[in-house]
Amino acid sequence: MITFGDNVLLWRLHRSLSQEQLAARANIPRPNLSSIERGKRSVTLSTIRSLANALDVPPGTLVNGEPPGHKKYKSDFTREAMERVARSVVQGVPPKDPSEHQIYDLLKQVLQCGLQSVRAHHRKLPLPTRRSARAWLYLRALCSTETINSLIARSVEQAEIKWIDDK
Repeated sequence: MITFGDNVLLWRLHRSLSQEQLAARANIPRPNLSSIERGKRSVTLSTIRSLANALDVPPGTLVNGEPPGHKKYKSDFTREAMERVARSVVQGVPPKDPSEHQIYDLLKQVLQCGLQSVRAHHRKLPLPTRRSARAWLYLRALCSTETINSLIARSVEQAEIKWIDDK
């Protein structure tokens, strides 16, 4: 589950709104919205309702940490599915199963800089981009920590195998 502030950020981006636009719609100061998104400010029930109305979502969606396009992957993501997604990320070929495609896209964005380092055998990892940070946020909202750790470990393992095979 993600924090309230992270969820507000994801919904704002999903609705293609700037902080200024959302703050105006919710009738709250923009600096307050910024603090909420960063988790630096507590919110009242009134603020939750204002933000939910401005984002056109039920207040419970924001409070419960349900991001846009929310699906429950926490319990039904099998070991075989994780292997397929990890292999797909390393090979750069989307999985055939449409239900795995969203996780593939997010994991690919999160791991892109790390996988480039493994492929190029660099010692330093490049800094993550804003896009990969957003993908990480979505991935955290959709999958359990154990699933994410397993997907990352399997992807790195697949990349190392591919690197050895390519030598």
